[in-house]
Amino acid sequence: MRYFNELRLLENKSWPIVAAMFLVLSLLLVASAQARGVPVLVSTDWLDKHKNDKGLVIIDTRTEANYEFAHLPNAVSIPYSKVEPKCAEQCYKMPPPDKMTAMLQQAGVNKDSWVIVYGHGNTVSDASKTAGAYWVFKAMGVKKISMLNGGVTKWTFEGRFVTKEVPKVRKGNFVARLNKALVADFAEVKKALKNGKAVFIDARNSFQHLGHEKRADVGCYGHIPGSINLPADFLTNAGINRAPATLRSKKDLEKMVLGVGVTKDKKAPIIVYCNTGQLAGLNYLVLADILGYKNVKVYDGSMLEYCRVKGDLPVERFAWGNRSCCGNCK
Repeated sequence: MRYFNELRLLENKSWPIVAAMFLVLSLLLVASAQARGVPVLVSTDWLDKHKNDKGLVIIDTRTEANYEFAHLPNAVSIPYSKVEPKCAEQCYKMPPPDKMTAMLQQAGVNKDSWVIVYGHGNTVSDASKTAGAYWVFKAMGVKKISMLNGGVTKWTFEGRFVTKEVPKVRKGNFVARLNKALVADFAEVKKALKNGKAVFIDARNSFQHLGHEKRADVGCYGHIPGSINLPADFLTNAGINRAPATLRSKKDLEKMVLGVGVTKDKKAPIIVYCNTGQLAGLNYLVLADILGYKNVKVYDGSMLEYCRVKGDLPVERFAWGNRSCCGNCK
């Protein structure tokens, strides 16, 4: 009898501990499920209904002047110009983790926050800046992040409320840590060129890809040898019947990606680039987070860096993904 009484006593003492452990485990599983279930894109209708949700941080990536003129309710301002890859030596590298930590904490981002980024949403350039911010935040460790499809343009077209009011936010506890699995540097690009194992995708327009044109600050014409041209220009509905820059349907995007020659192998290593990393952010979002390619990196230095430091590495001109360069390498 004494044994059973002691056993009951032990059960009574242990039950609160077991219950607490079960609760913690349940919360962790729910949080994990929520992280997995966060959509890449959110609609204006969804955000309008959820804009006051606890744990949601809405970030306006437009200029500070645009933000001050009018912005979405509860949105805070982090202009894309503050997060875009760049450095003093005329190459493009994203801000270091300590600066990203300070920036995101000031915006009220916590470790478990769900971040929604948006921009103008009027042109492909608008969409790519927002997607570029999306990629930078994700590469810096933001686990739950989405992009508002269509941005401010779609929001205002639909007559939804905008404001000048700046929300009061409590400093967050997010700590940025660079996820190297999402970023390619020049050394990795050089290695991939030599071993031929990575698929290179150029997000610029065909004029720049072929080398008919180039940005004034880019030091060479053409593209990284063997690159497939998937122009970011065609990934949205921008300008079609005056439509805002919403992403095309998953079905259309998949047809487009396969149509230009991207592999069907979702595990293949892929490196996307452009001139500065901005357009490549949109290609990353489409390839990795909409179409499900598992090994996609953005070369944040892109052509601005490649042309400056490539040494004896070639570029291709007047060719579509032809490693022989057709005698036009420079």
